[in-house]
Amino acid sequence: MAALTRATKANYVIHDRIEAETTDREDHTFCGIMFPVRCKDTLPIDHVVINSVAVRGALGPLTVWVTNEAVNGEISMSKKHWTKVYEKTHKSSFQSYKTLEFASNPVIMKPGQVRGMYIHSTLRGDEAIVYDNKQKQKTHDDSFITILPGRAHVSERAFGSVPIWGWGSAWRDNREFVGQIKYGTVYRLWNPSSNLSFGGNFRSAARILFLCQRRVESPFSKLPDDCLFYILNMMRWDWLDDTSCGMRREQKRRRRVEQGREQQLQQQRMIDAEREAAVHAMEEDVEEDVSGEVVEEDRDTDAVLGVDDEGGDDVMDEDSSDDEEDADSSDDDSDVESAASDEYAWGDHVSSRNQFVYHDYESTDSDDDSEEEEEGVGRRRRFVMMRARRSIYQFLRHH
Repeated sequence: MAALTRATKANYVIHDRIEAETTDREDHTFCGIMFPVRCKDTLPIDHVVINSVAVRGALGPLTVWVTNEAVNGEISMSKKHWTKVYEKTHKSSFQSYKTLEFASNPVIMKPGQVRGMYIHSTLRGDEAIVYDNKQKQKTHDDSFITILPGRAHVSERAFGSVPIWGWGSAWRDNREFVGQIKYGTVYRLWNPSSNLSFGGNFRSAARILFLCQRRVESPFSKLPDDCLFYILNMMRWDWLDDTSCGMRREQKRRRRVEQGREQQLQQQRMIDAEREAAVHAMEEDVEEDVSGEVVEEDRDTDAVLGVDDEGGDDVMDEDSSDDEEDADSSDDDSDVESAASDEYAWGDHVSSRNQFVYHDYESTDSDDDSEEEEEGVGRRRRFVMMRARRSIYQFLRHH
């Protein structure tokens, strides 16, 4: 029964709190800044606790808002989907950061979760909050959180759609948060079900410990499994020299292996399906040929596909190559269009009704590779289908 009551997460927050400080070029000052924050799932953490943010500028009446978890890379711009966690008036502070503390109402983020943060001031004018132009794909990146580029606000009213000069759009895309985020972490504790969340050194130590317990000559053989479970449960993830970079590389290798297995299974399924379709089509065509009705049907089919009795193979080869070239050109055009749509100018004006679409590069690094692999599989599949179709018609003509 004691094994069933093991804790799954630490009952304390790490007190060596981390300050996520961004670059500070002071490109702009205006009324507000909205940006996504992503909690990483590299380390075995249960959640991250954000206690405060720090900004500088003319400040004034400040509020801090937090949205619910983002879905499909989009953050709603509607006020009803946001929660206010801080409200207070501050004096101007252009040289040093002013901390906005909301420890009584902290922001809790689970691994892999993305939430939007919005800092706004109702101070009249355009000097309330300092922020920068977007320079990189990530504003800040450490072992626990990633701060992504966001959207600036030039309206004196929170979530307002009218800018301070009374016309145009109140939002500006491709801006970066300037300031600090102070947060703590709550680590996950080892249990058999969470073994894969820990680093390779930790897992090796756990395996060796249980191997020693199974040997009669080892002192650990006198301990039951529950005792070993509790020993591992009370060990921190980094006691055995596991690092964030090493665990990230290990996770990438694991994802590549899993993607390779899935790709092999998909290819095998496609090959089996194509073989079954080819055999089924061949059997039907042979039965029709025996009944004497296949001659006219073959002529019609050859006319449709551009295959004749002489040089039919060459024509089919040219058609297949044209199909592949058309597919390649369409893919290239779509890539150009998507690349052009991802590039924005610094002065982009966005409607207040538009969802804030962010690009989570942390999770799309592996997705890009998988998309290229899927594209290659599609091309190979088209080639195999064309070759199988040509073989079928050759067989029918000869019989």
